[in-house]
Amino acid sequence: MLLIAGGGGYTQTIILKQSVPESLEDDDDDFGPNRKFFSHPYTGIGFVVGGYDHESDTLPPVKFGNSFSFVTGTRYYRNYNPFIARVLDYEIGYEQHSLNFSKDHDIGIPVDNADIKKAKYWLVKVGLAWSYQFNFKVKRGNQLGTYLSIGAYGDYLLFRRFTASYESRQSNYADNIKIALSKIDFFNKWDYGALVRFGKTNWSLFAKYRYANYFNDKASENSIKELPRFIVGLNFFPGNI
Repeated sequence: MLLIAGGGGYTQTIILKQSVPESLEDDDDDFGPNRKFFSHPYTGIGFVVGGYDHESDTLPPVKFGNSFSFVTGTRYYRNYNPFIARVLDYEIGYEQHSLNFSKDHDIGIPVDNADIKKAKYWLVKVGLAWSYQFNFKVKRGNQLGTYLSIGAYGDYLLFRRFTASYESRQSNYADNIKIALSKIDFFNKWDYGALVRFGKTNWSLFAKYRYANYFNDKASENSIKELPRFIVGLNFFPGNI
């Protein structure tokens, strides 16, 4: 009972259960959920998919499920009116593309692919995203409601790696041989593209299309020219701050 009483004393009362003063903006400096300014942390998981490529490159087959991205960051809002808001994201993320050699053994990679078991490119990024949010529900209380966001993003690639493992045919070696390449001169350091989000309260579905090329002209003629550009997934955040 003491724990319950102590916890209740420090618990905030939900503002929806109170009458909101007309001069609320004078008390909270217009900062908070459904006000002019607010923010919240978020995490997201996305999956790499194939599809359209504006460079008309032949994209390599990847293992769906093993090719994914994970991001975490903070999202900042500036509400212009009940219908439109400006959104700015700061995030850090991990992305990997696992190549599917079971479908095509002629995939060009930076090392000899004879007897290769598995290979992947993986990246660590920091980036920004800028979008405009269109709210479908004007009277949504102290929540985000249902909305659509359209914008663009840009990332700096902190780490760019290629790893592969082989099945050894020699008895005096271990069963698996692993190779890792960290300095890949044909891998660009920046990427950018378009994004769209459709959300409701604490969840949002998103899609990203990378317009910038991962690989530059230093890639060999036998190497793959590009990695898949589409990522679709889900964002989640604990609530409005």
